[in-house]
Amino acid sequence: MNEACFQSLIENAVDIITVLDGDGIIRYESSSIECVLGYEPEELVGKSVLEFVHPDDVATVMNVFNDGIQIPGCMLSLEFRFQHKDGSWCDLESVAKNLLDQPAVAGIVLHSRDITERVRAEEELRQRFEQLQRTLDGTIKALAKIAEQREPYVAGHQRRVTRLACAMAREMSLPEGQIEGIRVAGTFHDVGKVSAPVEILSKPGPLNDLEFGLVKAHPQAGRDLLKMTDFPWPVVQVLYQHHERLDGSGYPRGLAGRNILLEARILGIADVVEAMSHRRSYRSALGLDKALEEIWRNKGVLYDHRGVDACLKLFTEKGFTFN
Repeated sequence: MNEACFQSLIENAVDIITVLDGDGIIRYESSSIECVLGYEPEELVGKSVLEFVHPDDVATVMNVFNDGIQIPGCMLSLEFRFQHKDGSWCDLESVAKNLLDQPAVAGIVLHSRDITERVRAEEELRQRFEQLQRTLDGTIKALAKIAEQREPYVAGHQRRVTRLACAMAREMSLPEGQIEGIRVAGTFHDVGKVSAPVEILSKPGPLNDLEFGLVKAHPQAGRDLLKMTDFPWPVVQVLYQHHERLDGSGYPRGLAGRNILLEARILGIADVVEAMSHRRSYRSALGLDKALEEIWRNKGVLYDHRGVDACLKLFTEKGFTFN
C-alpha cells in the first residue's frame, strides 16, 4: 500500500488520530476531529494538548504521558474530558503508543473515540442503582423495626447481632459481597417473630413448651414472609438457617455441618453471643463471659470453628463491644 492509501485510511477513520511530540504539543490531527469535536485540524496543531483537557483530568493525563514517553513502543490507555469547540466537555477514550524512536513518526500516536454517551449512560445507571440501594435499605430497616416493636426487650438486638456478624466475617477475610449479604440478613433475621403472639414475646417468666414452639417457628415464618423477594445474596436462606447447629440439633430443619450456609453459621454465633449477653423478658442477662464460654465449649460441635475463633479474637484481642 502506498503513502496516499495510508493517508486516505487515516483521514477517513472514525477514531481521532493525533500525534504529539515529546512535550505534548500536537503535531498532527486527523480530519475526523471536526466531526467529533468541531475543530479544524489546523486549529489544534502547534498547541499543547493540555490546553483542551478538563482541569480535573490534567494530572491524570500528565501522569500517563510522562510514563509513556519513558518506554519506546509502550502502549497506554486512558479516559479524559476534552473541550469541544462549542465549550462543552466530551469524554474521550484513548490508546497511546510511544513511537518517538521511529524517525518516520517521531511522536506519540493517540487513537481516541468519543464515549460521552456511554459515560452518561453509566452515570444514569449508577444513580439508579444508588436509588434502588436506598430503597432496599429503607425496606430492610422497616422490616427490622416491625420485629423489634413487637418484642420490647429485643430493641437493638438485630443491629447488635448484625454488627458482630459482619465484624466476624471481616475477621475471617470473607469477600465484601458476602459480608453485605450477612448485613442484610442480620438486620431483620428475626422478622418472622411478627407471627408470634405479643403476649409470648413479652412474657415476663419462662416459656412453656407450646409457647417456645411458637417462638421457634420464626425462621420458617420469616422465610414464608420473604420467599418471593429476589435479593442478590442468599438472605432468605440465611435467616431461615440461623438457628441450625452443626450437630443437627438446631431448628427448623435439623440441618447439620456444611448443609448450613456459612453466612448462617456466622449469624447464628453472633445471635447466641448477643442474646446471652443481654436481658430478655423471661430472664436476666447471662453476661458476655458466659456467652463466650458457651461458643468456646461447643466449637466444632454446635458452632462453626472458624466463626468461633473470629468471635473470640474480636472480644479478647481487638476490643470489640456491642456499644
